[in-house]
Amino acid sequence: MSGLEYEFLMELHAKLDVHDHGPTPEGHRLVVMATAGYFKGPKLSGEVVGGTGGDWGRIRNDGSFGLDVRASIKTDDGALIYATYGGRGVFKDAEQMGLALDFQGEPKVDPEEYYFRTNPVFETSSEKYAWLNGIVAVGKGRLGNGGVTYDIYAIK
Repeated sequence: MSGLEYEFLMELHAKLDVHDHGPTPEGHRLVVMATAGYFKGPKLSGEVVGGTGGDWGRIRNDGSFGLDVRASIKTDDGALIYATYGGRGVFKDAEQMGLALDFQGEPKVDPEEYYFRTNPVFETSSEKYAWLNGIVAVGKGRLGNGGVTYDIYAIK
């Protein structure tokens, strides 16, 4: 059996605004809105369109963070791309999670000390970027500098 093949797709950074809803029957709910941002890679680059989405995530009963993200990104040449993804943030304890999720300013926790992965899928009507409709990607995230940054890889 051959190994998993991948290629670098983009770095994506989103500025975030957090709304903490506290403990709910579904877990500790955080609604995190993307207010702005950018993405850049060898085949596409552009901006995160503020106000088009966010993360309806929650701190789960096992202490991990579950992501539920939807957002629009716009390429430099004007194509709109809809991105959705789930994922997990796993921290060694609640204190580390709190420090990491306080992402304003410089990172407060080294991203190598926690697990933060996503699985983006894309949807677009653009003929130029239609190849995105047929891929699955994996993102490795880090928190800080006013939001979240992902290194996103297309799985071949």
